[in-house]
Amino acid sequence: MSKAIFWCRNDLRLRDNPGLSYALRHHDDVAVIYIDEADLSSPSASDWWRFEALTDFAEQLDGKLIYRCGNAKDVLPKLIEELSAEAVYWNRCYEPKVMARDSELKQQLKDAGTSVASFPGNLLVEPWEVLKGDETPYRVFTPFYKAALKHGFAEPYENVYSSSLSKLMAAESELHQVKAKAQRPWMSMLAEHWSISTQSMDQRIDGFLAQAIEGYGELRNVPSVDGCSRLSPYLHFGQVSPREIVARAGAKHLTGSFIRELAWREFSHYVLYHWPTTEEENMDSRFDVIPWINNVDQINAWQKGLTGIPMVDAGMRELWQTGYMHNRVRMIVASLLTKHMMVDWREGAKWFMDTLVDADVAQNSLSWQWTAGSGVDAAPYFRIFNPVTQGEKFDPKGDYVRRWVPELAELPDKWIHQPWAAPEEICRLVKFVPGKDYPMPIVDLKSGRERALSVWETIKGAAA
Repeated sequence: MSKAIFWCRNDLRLRDNPGLSYALRHHDDVAVIYIDEADLSSPSASDWWRFEALTDFAEQLDGKLIYRCGNAKDVLPKLIEELSAEAVYWNRCYEPKVMARDSELKQQLKDAGTSVASFPGNLLVEPWEVLKGDETPYRVFTPFYKAALKHGFAEPYENVYSSSLSKLMAAESELHQVKAKAQRPWMSMLAEHWSISTQSMDQRIDGFLAQAIEGYGELRNVPSVDGCSRLSPYLHFGQVSPREIVARAGAKHLTGSFIRELAWREFSHYVLYHWPTTEEENMDSRFDVIPWINNVDQINAWQKGLTGIPMVDAGMRELWQTGYMHNRVRMIVASLLTKHMMVDWREGAKWFMDTLVDADVAQNSLSWQWTAGSGVDAAPYFRIFNPVTQGEKFDPKGDYVRRWVPELAELPDKWIHQPWAAPEEICRLVKFVPGKDYPMPIVDLKSGRERALSVWETIKGAAA
């Protein structure tokens, strides 16, 4: 009887799961294991999602998910011995630190006589498959995207069917005990906004493909409507693969706006793979000398959605209550923090990693550096979003602001994005007192913009 282990990480699914499919095809008994290496003393929003997704995946496996806590380099060899496994399989993760650890672990297991193989299960193309003619990586998205399309996306792998699950080995699991210990009262807010099961995810995918994908290019910029796919957390934890989504969208959407956004996800992993320090360091070294202000009181106001700037506060409150923020608004709040407020992008990145249910190292670091102007293919530093005009353009009737900043609900559309400028007679009419019912702006948008541009002038001539 041949026995194998499938080590799942961010691939909590039965469909298009190459490593699990291979194990079930080639072995008589297969143990599906999950090793939790997280520090759960202060769980994040994404930890909440992860436990819910793990619970759903365990149910799909008829309860046969072996969950253990600890360092994988210690836990995995012990499980191999405990289960008498002769082979171990996993789908690749692409964060540099994880890849380095996996490579070392793979060699360690091979030296001990265990057969090991890894599979490409979580991206449309592997980061090393798309390079320029001189074999160097792309630094700009559009050429990367065109090259990736030309290379072609892999078809989904065969699904794991329920008949194969009879091969799964049962063993004691710590999942429910650890999940219970990691729960925090505020997590109940997240549960009000999400249904994490695979069934709910499929309904979401089908609904989006049937109703929203055609208008995605425009609707994804309007935060008050359900125009985004909201699939990012399902993708991050591998409840669905990007290959399956592309296949379900069909060939007619291959070059459309939605698949292009999926390609941005690919590009973020591509950049982190080829430039592994960008999680923590500026891609553009000129930004190493920027005199960030990092005013603690202002940062706290930004985190709590109390900046006095409605579009920003709406986004930050949506984030806190739901673990999610509309993509257009993410750019607006990040621009205010890094440019008007002159706060180091890493401060924002840390907050997002703690509060987003779809927190992803590659996408988070690329997006923050893009907004700050310090990253690969970044927005120019002098591109500074004005949150008032952004609000007026993408939330013209203030529906998004009114939902998340209810103290402004009675203000007319004309003043909803700049309540500090509302005429006194309007304020009296709606019983609104600026500075009392809602904060005055913590930063002047005009002078904040001028300060940021002045800083840019001091570094733009330096060598990058």
